[in-house]
Amino acid sequence: MKLLVPTDFSANAFSAARYAAELAQEHQYSLHIIHFYTAVSSGFEDEELAGDRYRSDLLKADLTIKEWVDELQSAYPDVLISYHNERGLLDDALPKEAKRDNYAAIVMGTQGASANKNIFWGSNTALIVAKSPIPVIVIPHVAQIPTTIKKVGLLTNFKQEELETLQEFVHIFKQEVDVALIHVYKENERATSVDNQLDSWAFNVTEFAAVRHTDKLIAPTLKEDKDQDTIPEVISKLVDTHDIDLILISKTRKTFFERLFKSSVSKAMTLKLQKPAFFGKTI
Repeated sequence: MKLLVPTDFSANAFSAARYAAELAQEHQYSLHIIHFYTAVSSGFEDEELAGDRYRSDLLKADLTIKEWVDELQSAYPDVLISYHNERGLLDDALPKEAKRDNYAAIVMGTQGASANKNIFWGSNTALIVAKSPIPVIVIPHVAQIPTTIKKVGLLTNFKQEELETLQEFVHIFKQEVDVALIHVYKENERATSVDNQLDSWAFNVTEFAAVRHTDKLIAPTLKEDKDQDTIPEVISKLVDTHDIDLILISKTRKTFFERLFKSSVSKAMTLKLQKPAFFGKTI
């Protein structure tokens, strides 16, 4: 199987590629690096001059991706790495590419070359996660992240899709893990009732042979606290304080995911949540 790694040649994209290479080396995957480009508006009225500018930009992309892959290959000589440039918009072309070959997952960063500040979820990443037919592993722009996962946090609302996402993770990472079931409940719900429901749901998770141990992380939304009044912020605090290495997010958590793009939440997540996230496939 292969891991599909899009790049815009940013530092975060290279961090994501290194993560993918570590994973590939550990589990005998190959990598395919891909860069999408669009025709550049040169501002020249002369079509021939504009064409020269376009060819020049394409040549630069060809040279850059080769240098980029050569650097990655030298660090991981045992990993088979292929690459190509392709014309198209990332959010349209990448999901199509993901359907073409035996790709296990997309691995990509959260912050692109065009970002002028570090927000946790880049807009391109959001679009890919929403459209991808295969799982997406999202890598934040932080120091080196180990691919050996000891404990994952599974966001749960007691849905079947969450178990499918856990199965996808196990299939790709091929290792035993501890699983923390993360659930945020409304302030007017009884904690004991939520706890009992989570105990019942945990049985489904313990049925996985790869799951060594499960525990529960639950917390209410706190409306009176203006700094901790959203589900993403409460989750980020739980993850930050319980040694979770990677977060599993299923396609049913659409509302949660969309709220991550609000600027106020994104800023809070930058400070608190610096962990890779594994998104289940959407199709």
